[in-house]
Amino acid sequence: MIIIGIDPGLQCTGYGLISRGEHRTQFIAAGEIRSEAKAALAVRLNSLWTGVNEVLEQYRPEVFVIEQTFYNTNARTSLILGHARGVLMLAAAARGIPVVEYAAKVVKRSLTGNGNAGKEQVKYMVERVLNYQGLPEGKFDMSDALAVALTHHNHIRFEQMTGRV
Repeated sequence: MIIIGIDPGLQCTGYGLISRGEHRTQFIAAGEIRSEAKAALAVRLNSLWTGVNEVLEQYRPEVFVIEQTFYNTNARTSLILGHARGVLMLAAAARGIPVVEYAAKVVKRSLTGNGNAGKEQVKYMVERVLNYQGLPEGKFDMSDALAVALTHHNHIRFEQMTGRV
């Protein structure tokens, strides 16, 4: 099973793909989808739409996992992030790919045991779990996206172990 994790953002959306095998989880790819900061909102959303569709076409994931929006004190920022998430989720839904959402605290707790873990700690755990050290330093969109995908992988494993499938 191929799982794509998404760390949504209007300027930079991170994505990470993992393969969930019977005995092993493997890193497939990670990257960023960027939009031009000075472009109109509709143009930026179209950049996300185009970019995510290219990734979905190339890797053909079976499940699309996205981080939920946290509540920001700036309503405008939250609204714009909501637009970006909507476009990304629509791209998956239009292809018939199931969409799953996890809160950031759930993702952090799933990988580190601490719902308030920092981005460096999450990145460290992603690299250890996937046995992959190729993520760029100081850029957390990709490691956060992989963390979202790994959270879903862990959720599936837990359901299988407890018979909740």
